[in-house]
Amino acid sequence: MNFSQLNAFLAVAQHGSFSRAAEKLYLTQPAVSRQIQALEEVLGMRLFDRIGRLIILTQAGNILYHHAHIAFQTLEEARETINQLRGLQRGHLRISAASTIGTYMLPQPLGEFKASSPNIEISLAITNKARVVQQVLNHEVELGFVGPPVEPAELEREEYLLDELVLIVAPTHRLAHEESVRVAELGEEVFILREQGSGTREIMEEELARVRLSPKKAMELGSTEAIKQAVAANLGVSIVSKFAITLEILQGRLAVVKLPELNLLRQLFMVYHRGRTLSPAAQEFCSLLRRSKAGKPKTTSPQDMRAKPL
Repeated sequence: MNFSQLNAFLAVAQHGSFSRAAEKLYLTQPAVSRQIQALEEVLGMRLFDRIGRLIILTQAGNILYHHAHIAFQTLEEARETINQLRGLQRGHLRISAASTIGTYMLPQPLGEFKASSPNIEISLAITNKARVVQQVLNHEVELGFVGPPVEPAELEREEYLLDELVLIVAPTHRLAHEESVRVAELGEEVFILREQGSGTREIMEEELARVRLSPKKAMELGSTEAIKQAVAANLGVSIVSKFAITLEILQGRLAVVKLPELNLLRQLFMVYHRGRTLSPAAQEFCSLLRRSKAGKPKTTSPQDMRAKPL
């Protein structure tokens, strides 16, 4: 049983004539007859009684007509729904992002996307880098946003934003009024860290190890917001994205100190599965991000070594 056979069957049933069905389908009458004969052979029952010039559905034919009619209606609804997806009249955009990106960088472009495509549902999962990568690989989300490195070969990646990590201290901290400090001066500091799997923590530990600094004391917290509160309370120091502290710097709740010995620039990426066809909603959101990036001056730096060439 196939689509062509069912289509021929419905045409004969609706028009009560093989010849009129053939005209409707732009086929010859023998071709329509062969389709019906093949369908009857598959089902093992006659579908039409031919009484003189009348074509009447059998009991089996009536049952098939009911279900085939519903099936074709469902297919038409599916086609209409797909057309709505293409026109962004419906759909669901599923994204996962590392904590800093999802909290401080994506809300604005997502707001722009929602304004232009109000009928699209948006789900944004905010977690750590390791979990974002796993969600994209498991097809739980279409798009992921993470820092480097992006290792799985199954992932396609595009540059998203260039981020800079900075050392933050409380305004009352001994280093708060220093423009820059040497890393060696941080040896006795309590470092407040994100959990294992965080991209920010990976880069901080990598850079501190590169200059042979191993923090003697550390405190682990599960979010950037918690870290900012702890640093503001002078419980320790931390290294976070500059995007995460705009408000606190303006309010005077945190101070930034430069660490010239460390390379704290990082390229952030949008990732998606190489084998997956992105939905129209995801494609449109990617286009929005690319247009936004194209409209900004390109930031270049000899320190931008974390992003390997695509």
